[in-house]
Amino acid sequence: MGQLSVVGSILFYVGTFGLSGLICRMNIKNNVIKLFLVIIPPVFLATFRYNIGYDYGSYVLNYDNSFDITYESIIAGYETGDPIAFYLITKIATVFNSERAYLMILAILSLIPGISYILREWNDVDIQQMIIFIYMFSPFIFSLSACKQGIALGFLMFSLKFVYERKPIRFVLFVAVAFLFHSTAIVFLLVYFFINDGGDLSTLKKVLIVVGCLFIIMNLQWVLGNVMNGRYETYAVDAVEGRNRTFWLYSLITIIFFIFRTELIAIDKRNDLLIMMMAVGAICQYLGFSNAFAKRIGEYFLMVQVFLIPQCIFLFNDNSKKIAKLLIFIYVVVIFLIASPTASSGMGFVPYQFKFW
Repeated sequence: MGQLSVVGSILFYVGTFGLSGLICRMNIKNNVIKLFLVIIPPVFLATFRYNIGYDYGSYVLNYDNSFDITYESIIAGYETGDPIAFYLITKIATVFNSERAYLMILAILSLIPGISYILREWNDVDIQQMIIFIYMFSPFIFSLSACKQGIALGFLMFSLKFVYERKPIRFVLFVAVAFLFHSTAIVFLLVYFFINDGGDLSTLKKVLIVVGCLFIIMNLQWVLGNVMNGRYETYAVDAVEGRNRTFWLYSLITIIFFIFRTELIAIDKRNDLLIMMMAVGAICQYLGFSNAFAKRIGEYFLMVQVFLIPQCIFLFNDNSKKIAKLLIFIYVVVIFLIASPTASSGMGFVPYQFKFW
């Protein structure tokens, strides 16, 4: 077991995720090969981490306990809301008899859906590299702590493709897969109604959808107690006091998106939906001052900043784009450092600790 210094850890994260961004700029026609190459650096980082991620210990312990569990017992004991897909993946990983192999499998599952979506649907060479970089520092880093929810988030990100294409069956199927990893993914079904078949959002619909999302999120005790057999019910209503420092930065960036909403929609019509999702996510962050669970659900909506932030460079002239990219880089790293305490305070991300066996 080893440990990097604080500065060394930050440089390691930046270098690892930056390398993935550089790889995506390579002229590789086959998206499968490109996907494989892009995820290699973060998979390496995730595989050999030690005590990194707030739930690291519990996931490793569950893996060790899975050797005594059978597939039959997993299926027979299933109740609505159980992350049965995660249980089965954990059991399958026991074939390798290696915690490192298990962590590698979890990293791959959290990366493939989201990175596939980015490579296929956001292939603008001016911003794809930044999208990959921000994805690694946001949804992927999140998945190192909340593994089940992180994998679910990846499938939900890919499901956005079917929201825009108005393919409800495929959308529901992807949300269903995410639900099998983390039951809170069911909230994402509302996203399909954020737009209509014409791709436009009426003001009334925006207000109703946002209010509807917040109503469900703010009434988690009823939703989880009656729909999901009480899963997470206690956690959902527990008051959790905290500084919630990320709320202020996420709120600021959301306000910026609204200020330049017209310009961003002119750049890409998909941004209208993404800005509304960002607003829901920011409000969930506010709820996080007293409800940690609502804040966690907000991650499903805040993930769209991965696409919105890089497009902000188009708001600048050619001479200022380099400055804009630098500011984006600083913002991403600052959010990471604010949201991630040192390991000594409880399985944080800095300093980075590693183990090769």
